[in-house]
Amino acid sequence: MRYLLAPFLALNFGCGGADGDSTDPGSDRADSGSDTGDTNDTATCEAVSSGTDWAWNGDCPRMRTPCDIVVTECSFEIDYEADGGMDMDMPHSATVVGSTVTFGDDNSVTGCTGTVLNADSIEGTCDSGCEFTLSR
Repeated sequence: MRYLLAPFLALNFGCGGADGDSTDPGSDRADSGSDTGDTNDTATCEAVSSGTDWAWNGDCPRMRTPCDIVVTECSFEIDYEADGGMDMDMPHSATVVGSTVTFGDDNSVTGCTGTVLNADSIEGTCDSGCEFTLSR
């Protein structure tokens, strides 16, 4: 039994921070710039691709609505102006926790949440009951 634990213990001790003065194994991840006490924020979200070729489809926008997405760690900004399109009162920001996307209530459509299907596709609903796909 003693020989089976040796490799595990060696790996476990090798997972500390790169600077050697931290006891938190997750502290070698990128600092988000805010001290929330949770150092693992960057590892808790599904990837979403940045790009200029995204579009909303479905009941919520009621028509194809092109947009650009700029991702910063576990959040992203949605820009409609760059594509010359109307924002159709759609959200302009979102945060991702795990595979759940919570869109900001920063426009008239509220309570929009979705699920990251892959880095290029999100499906969800808003409080009004409408459904959407945000994909590229």
